[in-house]
Amino acid sequence: MPRLWALALLTVAALVLPASALAHIRLQGVFAMKGRVTVAHDVRGEHVGESVTRLWAFFAPCRVGQCITEKLARARAVGEDKVTLRRKRRLFSRWLGIGSFYAPLRCGSQIYKRGERVWFRLKVQISSAETVNGAAVATTLKATYTDYRRTNRTRCVAVLGHDAAVYTGTLITPAPVQAAPTTAPG
Repeated sequence: MPRLWALALLTVAALVLPASALAHIRLQGVFAMKGRVTVAHDVRGEHVGESVTRLWAFFAPCRVGQCITEKLARARAVGEDKVTLRRKRRLFSRWLGIGSFYAPLRCGSQIYKRGERVWFRLKVQISSAETVNGAAVATTLKATYTDYRRTNRTRCVAVLGHDAAVYTGTLITPAPVQAAPTTAPG
């Protein structure tokens, strides 16, 4: 029984202690994201279990440390999204973003490039970090994508789909790390 208590205490310590350390991890740079489609309902060219690779670039608007918001430029199969991610309150290392993009949709014999609008939700979490030039920098990520609404922008009646995916990402191009501001001697 004492071993069980010791294991429980170690587990709780692992969950509690990293929070303060996570507050200083910077999310910035280009990540190679490997994904797996988990839902593909009436989305042309997609199927459940399909593997996808994407590049996601994170831009931290604050000078040092972890920012409350992040800018994300996310490559898709066709095009790119720009999304603002907001850090979850009191959960360092986790961000949530909501955005939209346009997708082609067939109406009769014509394909409309911006035939449907797709609203999506992204959740991003830092999995690990390393120290670079004295600053903690995110090196691996976990993320989820799901669309939660689609609207038809054509005059035709169409069945609109739904898709979702999970991702893991590895930092491939770190952004320059800024040192903490120092005051010059007076």
